[in-house]
This record gives sequence, C-alpha cells and structure tokens, in this order.
Amino acid sequence: MIKDVRNNKNIMINIKTKLPGPNVATALKRIEKYIGLFDPSHQFVYGGKGKGVYCEDLDENVFMDWASQIACQPLGYNHPRMLEVSKKYSNKNPLKLAGHDYYSTEHMELIEEMASILPQELQSVFLINSGAEAVENAIKIAYRRKPSAKIGISVQGAFHGRTLGALSCTNSKIVQKKNYPEIPMRRITLNNVEELNRLLKYDVDPENVAYVIAEAIQGEGGYRFADKQWLQDLRRITQAHNILLILDEVQSGMGRTGKWWAFQHSGIVPDIITSAKALQVAATIGKKEVFPTESGSISSTWGGGDLIHMAMGLEIIKTIKEENLLDQVKVRGEYLLKKIKELEYKYSIVTNARGLGLLLAFDLPNGEIRNKLVDLNFEKGLLTLGCGPHSLRIIPPYVISEQEIDIGIDILEQNLKLLSEGKSK
Repeated sequence: MIKDVRNNKNIMINIKTKLPGPNVATALKRIEKYIGLFDPSHQFVYGGKGKGVYCEDLDENVFMDWASQIACQPLGYNHPRMLEVSKKYSNKNPLKLAGHDYYSTEHMELIEEMASILPQELQSVFLINSGAEAVENAIKIAYRRKPSAKIGISVQGAFHGRTLGALSCTNSKIVQKKNYPEIPMRRITLNNVEELNRLLKYDVDPENVAYVIAEAIQGEGGYRFADKQWLQDLRRITQAHNILLILDEVQSGMGRTGKWWAFQHSGIVPDIITSAKALQVAATIGKKEVFPTESGSISSTWGGGDLIHMAMGLEIIKTIKEENLLDQVKVRGEYLLKKIKELEYKYSIVTNARGLGLLLAFDLPNGEIRNKLVDLNFEKGLLTLGCGPHSLRIIPPYVISEQEIDIGIDILEQNLKLLSEGKSK
C-alpha cells in the first residue's frame, strides 16, 4: 500500500491479490452494465493513490506505470506541484467556463506560457478539449484559408483522432473507420517523398489540396519514426505549393522526446501543430496569419476544459522547465533504449528497438505474442501498452529513475524469457 505519496522509499510494486482483485472485479461489472462500449482487456481500475511512476488499484495492488495514461501524465502520479494546484481549486466553483466567450486568467496564463516553448513563428494558441478536436480545428483552419481546396493528404499508418474529420486522416486500424463517412483524402507513405511528388504532379492539382497532415512519430500506428529528411522535404514541397503543413504532436509533444516538440529534431517549423495529452487540455497552434479572422468561424464551448486543467497544464510546463526535465528525459531515454537493445540482443523475439527520449518501442513477432507480453507484464505489476500491429510502447513519466528503469526491464526480461521458451499461459 502507498502510505505516503511524498516518500518514494515506501513505494514498490506490490501485487497482493489475484488480478483483477475483488474490488476491481466488482467495479468492472458495474462499469460494464452501463458503459456504451466495454473493453474486457483492461483489468485495471485506478484507486487514487500513487507517487511518481507508481499507482494503486482499488485492491491496493501497486503497479509501475510505463504507459503514463497514454502519455497524459508526464509528471506521474500525485506530483507535489500538481497537488498544490488541486488544493488551490478545491473550494472554487464553477470550474468550467464558456472559454471562448468568457475568458479566464487560467486561459491567459496558459497560452502565454505555451508561447514561451514554441518557435517564434508559431505564437497563436487556440485552446480546446481533446486531441481530436485540435485536429478538427487544424483541418477547418486549412480549408478556410484556401477556398479552392477540397481535399487533404495524410500518411498511411497515421492516427489523428476519432471525430469524423480527424478519422478521415487516420489510417491505422480498419475497426476505427469501418462504416463511417470520410472527408476527401489522399494517402502517402511514411518516409517516401516521391509519393507526394507524384501525387501533386499527376493525380491532384496542388490548388485543390488544403493541407498535408503527418506525425513526426506515429503513435497508435506503431511508434514509427519519420526521417528528418522526409519532414524537411514535406516542409519544402508544401511551401512551394501553398499547402499548409500540419504536424500532430498530441502524443509526442510537450517534452516527451527530450525537446518540447518532436518536429524540432528535424529543424523545421510547420504551419500548424496540435497538442493535447501531457498538456491536460488541447490546443491548435499556428502562425497568426493562418487563423481565420471571422468571429465564430472556429470555437469551443469550454475553450480548454476546466480551469483546473488549464492551471495544471501551466504548472506542468513550469515544472518541466524548472526541474530541467527535458535533460532528464534525454538521459533516462538513452539509458532505457540501451537496456531494451540488450534485450533485443538476448531474445530473438525482440526486434527493431527504437526510441527518442522517453518515447520508445520494440516489435514482437505478431500481435498475439505482443498482447501476451502486455498481460504478463500486468500480472507482475508493470503497466504497458501495445501500438501498431505488433509493437510494445514504453512511455513512462519523465520523473522515472534509473533504478525504476532497471526494475521494469527486469520484469520485461522475465516475461520475454517465458515467451521465448513457450512457457507463458
């Protein structure tokens, strides 16, 4: 049990019950009864306690989280500075305002702080509620800017969200798109610039293209890394044809790769980026001149979610700066990648170990083996997630220590050994 969230010495992985435990099992049954779509593969219900990379379920089982709530918790659980923000808002109501009709100091302070971590060319920040909504607004901005354009171009394997516009750009799993209508879209292949050249020369008049949207690192699509040269070529080609370049930084941004934004590793500046997850709210960010000027042309009821979420996003940026976490992400990421590559050397089922900062992955022979590994990790108290058809992603909080990396790697190795020997259940 995590007795003192401020004392790391009291925290370690501790699985006390069969998983799921009785309280979690009861909660899952209650959830299943009324939830619109139930996913039985997720057997964890957060109990509210935790510290750093550790969290506790309803049965007081303590896990190490190498998924960070899908990259949403860069500072881990119950960081002291986040608790101070929570305390500040404990006696305030309402916490939701109609954010683009009635602004707040939280809104003002967050967009000012975001401007400090953005390139000088990208100083306009539009706050909304989710990554998909950030993409939707990016798409709308692109179409409004170029009335002649009717289509967009996205990348095979991409994931940009579940709303219909964002889903039209998504191309990672058929189940995400089956039977849903789409806005007009063309596809290109990651790291193949000739496809874009051919498309614009023979298939689509550039005047009919509103935007090219891509990820510097594909997330849901399998942690596939864009080549620096490819991103530089995208920037050059889109500028030459007056096409907006949108880069989706919903999962890879906010320091996850050791820089504030993943695109910064390639030395380019896009026209628009999208942010969410680690920011706690979402944002469409762009050059001032690309945003529409007509009032109401883009909007959002909450304009950044709760006041407390905007305050937390602000505090996360300040904490990353003041605790030099970008440097720590680089150092810990290099150490973690080194350890994963050692596993790749020892176990033939591990291939294509890759990473940048604390955004890492490796491949397994197929999805079934990958899912078995996720389950085995869970049984030993390590929370991990799959991505793509057969990859395991590793995205721990930025505050992870070298010792905690060693503990997680030891669990991974135990389970890889079982899978290699065919001894897993």
